[in-house]
Amino acid sequence: MDEIKLRKHLLKNNKTERIIFAATPEMKAALEELAEERCVSVSALLTELAVAELISNRELIADWGE
Repeated sequence: MDEIKLRKHLLKNNKTERIIFAATPEMKAALEELAEERCVSVSALLTELAVAELISNRELIADWGE
């Protein structure tokens, strides 16, 4: 699947699922600073980073959305 199709498949529906993870105060502060610099929420930044990683490893999820 090409990058555009995969991105659409991953992002097209309502975001109802939650992923919770622990972070150091330093990591949280760094993410908040980066998100502010990019004018997005921390949640949007984390989603963007996760999608970029999934796209760079799309061979692992090649069947999705086919």
